[in-house]
Amino acid sequence: MASWGGVEALRSALPADRAVQLLEAAYTLLKLEPSVLDVNPTAAEATVTVVGDTHGQLHDVLHMLEVAGYPSPSSYFIFNGDFVDRGAWGLEVLVFLAALKLAMPDRVMLLRGNHESSTCTQLYGFRTEVLRKYGQEGQRVYRMCKQLFAVLPLAAVVSGATLVLHGGLFRRPVTRQVRPAGLPHLPKKRKRNVPNRLTPGPPMLGSLEDLRASGKGGIDPNGTGTSTLATDVLWSDPVVEAGLRLNDSRGVGLIFGPEITQEFLVVNGLRLILRSHEGPDARWGREDLPGMGEGFSIDHVTPAGCLMTVFSAPDYPQFQADGQERYHNLGAVAVLTGPTWDSPSFVQYEAVHPRPVVDATYEYNDVPGSDEEMELGVAGSDVSLGSEGNADHKCLA
Repeated sequence: MASWGGVEALRSALPADRAVQLLEAAYTLLKLEPSVLDVNPTAAEATVTVVGDTHGQLHDVLHMLEVAGYPSPSSYFIFNGDFVDRGAWGLEVLVFLAALKLAMPDRVMLLRGNHESSTCTQLYGFRTEVLRKYGQEGQRVYRMCKQLFAVLPLAAVVSGATLVLHGGLFRRPVTRQVRPAGLPHLPKKRKRNVPNRLTPGPPMLGSLEDLRASGKGGIDPNGTGTSTLATDVLWSDPVVEAGLRLNDSRGVGLIFGPEITQEFLVVNGLRLILRSHEGPDARWGREDLPGMGEGFSIDHVTPAGCLMTVFSAPDYPQFQADGQERYHNLGAVAVLTGPTWDSPSFVQYEAVHPRPVVDATYEYNDVPGSDEEMELGVAGSDVSLGSEGNADHKCLA
């Protein structure tokens, strides 16, 4: 049974000064990490667990660790973004994950999701949550959270085989040609090949090298300038139709078909892409891709490998809109093991109930249900195992 002592208990256990201190320590550590992490376990018994969206569902995060195990010298964890928003305990989830990162920096990886941004946290409740919990001191805590978001890595590569990132694939950045130093009329010294705008015409697929060379998107990745690639990583979605084009349903990022996944895997020497970003609400009513009721789906199967989605917030969203039936989805995590590191098993679990009674921190009847038509910068599978089950999946074309 889930419990929560309320705002006063939180302030007593974690005063605002301590929260800022902990988040600042995590910020200092994460700032030193590159945009793409390389995770290369060496122990024969090692595992890498990839956790999808958790969205402030603290009690389910704790239950997930009880079911799937905890980080350890032989157990790596990659938390694949969207720690906050929608659920009532985003701050507690973020602080908990920051503490895990500080305790085991080489075993716990925190990646950025689209909700780790200024705009999303204003629309979907996290900012309001922090201000409610800390009152006048909340602004200082929230500012530190945003600074931490801006230095989160975008992706991780596991043993050269699997790419983990929140949303999906991304376009190649355009570089402006800079005249060599020493030529007359050069206004000022600039770096060569600086990504600065969208690719003219249809987007062209980027590479792992492009991703490694990119920035992390800044405070509020909005799909323009140097944040374009990061925005694609955070917002893009797979589809069944062929092609690589703008993601009109979300208003940001890209959509890409199986042949684009195939091309990316071949060019970059990978065999699996593991992403998150889509829960049961995003897949509801879609016939082109599997639903997310089991907590994961296999979306693209190609001769070179697969693209899969994992979503770790069960019975999502916590605050379902009035008049709508709940999805009652399972949560799941993906577990990678050697020697191939490209054939995950999935650990599934149900939500912790009953949840403590708490007011929503966003107008869930008024905002898009699955992050559609965002204006950034302006303000299944065929396996059903029930709860706490396991399924092994090899990617065969």
